[in-house]
Amino acid sequence: MKIILKLSETNEIEQVQNFFWEYIKEWNSWIVSNEFLCPFWIKWAIKRKQIIILKYENNILGALRFYHRKTDNIVSVYQFALYESITWKWLIKKMLEKTWYKSFETTCFLNSGFNNYYMKTGWKLVKKDNIYNYWLMNL
Repeated sequence: MKIILKLSETNEIEQVQNFFWEYIKEWNSWIVSNEFLCPFWIKWAIKRKQIIILKYENNILGALRFYHRKTDNIVSVYQFALYESITWKWLIKKMLEKTWYKSFETTCFLNSGFNNYYMKTGWKLVKKDNIYNYWLMNL
């Protein structure tokens, strides 16, 4: 069986919810909103075709939730998670490419160790305020 990278479908809602619950924990330093932990928003995003998943042998290995902002034509990356043993730096970029958009923004708490991930994987720090760093990726 091969690796599949695709938009999540409504028949996968429960599987995607369980995947996010397994890998996104409330105490993580990169959780910027409790919305990340809400099953309703995951279901809504799947129905609006705003979650990309990576599957292998019917198991989800990665999931990425995005939202296209109509005000500035940038896509906000709301949340993503990868199976713990996956270390492919290019994987998030491949998932973003599957969305058919070109510019992506995400936020991260100033003191989060996750800022290092963005720096190492090609994101550009575009601004910061008293709480967040704002990262931009152009494909």
